[in-house]
Amino acid sequence: MMNEYIIHGTTVKNLEDILDSKYIEANTNNKNKGMLDPSQSVNQIFTQILYRNLPNENIQLPHWFDCAIILDKKILKDYPFYATNIGGFLNNFNDAFIKNTKQNIYAKGKGNLQRMPNLKNLKNNIENIMNKNTILKSAQFLNSHEILFNKKISLKKYCKLIVCSIPYDNILRLANKLKIPVITSVKVGLNDFIDLIENRAE
Repeated sequence: MMNEYIIHGTTVKNLEDILDSKYIEANTNNKNKGMLDPSQSVNQIFTQILYRNLPNENIQLPHWFDCAIILDKKILKDYPFYATNIGGFLNNFNDAFIKNTKQNIYAKGKGNLQRMPNLKNLKNNIENIMNKNTILKSAQFLNSHEILFNKKISLKKYCKLIVCSIPYDNILRLANKLKIPVITSVKVGLNDFIDLIENRAE
């Protein structure tokens, strides 16, 4: 079985707020935003799916900003979500579930599912983008897709690990209180990054 992870890239300041509140929150202000400029806040949480052996994986940056929260993929069963192209988010989360929406929705789920939703179309889209010869280079993965949630995410229930570029003292202190492991990494390469996760995540 292939191990896959949901990853939420964020800034140091936002991560401190998230650890302090114990939740990644979907809100319309600057707090806890990870993957967009604050002016684009749409009351949703932006994430991506990380898995092995993607095309050109060895040169890819694995997450946005200085820090990343690694989440258990089971959140895709538990929470409502939709996946789309980068920048393709909807202002109204519920519009993703309208049958005739014109937006590219590659996968979605209404939450409380008994089995994992079908991600084949999403993965095909990711791999098609990463197979292309583009100017994005190491940012190809980051620009391949986005997965959006509209309700706050419990660190206690879903967080497997936190990754930061350097060992920030306050993040280490806050994460330790929640018994969440923290590692430091500036590596490029998705398979190597997954190796780091799996060598440390509990």
